[in-house]
Amino acid sequence: MTTSPWLALRGDLAAHAATGASPDVILGGPKPDPNYVTEYGKAFNATGDFDGTNYVYARARNAGKQLAVGTVTAYAARLSDLPNQADWVKLQTRADGSDTPISAKPGAVAVNGVPLIWEPQGAPAPSVPWCLIAEVTGDDDPPIKVPSTVTDKAGFDAWIAQQTRIAYLIVQESHVAPPALPSFSWSRKIDLENSDDTTLAAAVTCTDGPAGGVLAFSFDTPDKAGQPIGLGTTQYRLGTSYSQTRTVPAGFESTITITFTPPSDATVDAVFTVGVQTISGDGDDGDMGSDVTTLVAGYTLRLGQTLAS
Repeated sequence: MTTSPWLALRGDLAAHAATGASPDVILGGPKPDPNYVTEYGKAFNATGDFDGTNYVYARARNAGKQLAVGTVTAYAARLSDLPNQADWVKLQTRADGSDTPISAKPGAVAVNGVPLIWEPQGAPAPSVPWCLIAEVTGDDDPPIKVPSTVTDKAGFDAWIAQQTRIAYLIVQESHVAPPALPSFSWSRKIDLENSDDTTLAAAVTCTDGPAGGVLAFSFDTPDKAGQPIGLGTTQYRLGTSYSQTRTVPAGFESTITITFTPPSDATVDAVFTVGVQTISGDGDDGDMGSDVTTLVAGYTLRLGQTLAS
């Protein structure tokens, strides 16, 4: 890379990364992370959000002896379009600006404060990933033109390796699947011993455990109308009762299954209370009421790394 006594971008990280892996082209949040400057040797966010919003920054060091003030322009391009500068898509800020300011004192490192926005709307094909290209211009340093002699990626890499004001980052879809969170279950057979149709009421409450966990419960026998009884996967709140009330036929027997998935840590347990009741009329239409509630089964469960109890 040629030297320049002004704002400089790096084409790789300590000369060990492959071309197209610039640590100074950064995907970050809506506000710049101060570590972008303080940890100058650290690379950030090489994988983009292909179905959402990406905030693009450039980090540059002032290699000169005076205050350097410039602007950052960023482009998105397919890998195969790197030599074709006319096919690069210029990114805009949220305010529709085509560039964003950057400045640094002599020897200091800076990041543009206003991000440029990239919304690719879909992951790339593995053979032609997206590239983000950042360029710094200003003072007596005009926009850079890719030479007409550059006709392929190899030629582009050889050319850009000699530049100090332009660098690019290959942004590929991550092929690393997140680890599946473990689920923990408990089952028990329930026999209502009911001689007539009755109303079944089941409720599950998390009384202690991590916020953000997922709860589900189900019976393996449908109600009188043939509909399943249970609660699909639900992100529960502590202390909130999750219930189902259904009419079931005479002689109802079924197995209830409770499933708990921790939010992130498989070693975290949660405590649940489970109540199964029947509700039936007693034939009394007077002031004492007409319903009789009978507790059929009640349990306190600890689900998680510790086995259900």
